[in-house]
Amino acid sequence: MPATPVDDPSQHPARVTPEKVHAEFEQLLRNRHHMGFRNMIGDVALEPRNPFQSQARRAKKWLVATVGILLLGLLIVYFFHGR
Repeated sequence: MPATPVDDPSQHPARVTPEKVHAEFEQLLRNRHHMGFRNMIGDVALEPRNPFQSQARRAKKWLVATVGILLLGLLIVYFFHGR
């Protein structure tokens, strides 16, 4: 069997273009569902994830208490200063 010539185009790897690199990088970022600003906020405000259960996470107790106190304070201010 004869050897293939060195300058045979079928033996060269495909050229990498900036568009291909950009597309691969975007796909890599899309596949990282565990990262991102939305997930960071969710980790701060919600209970930790349980990888073995797919139920929705509940809000942390300190967040519920803080929002409740703020809403109560706004209601009191509105009641006394809004009339």
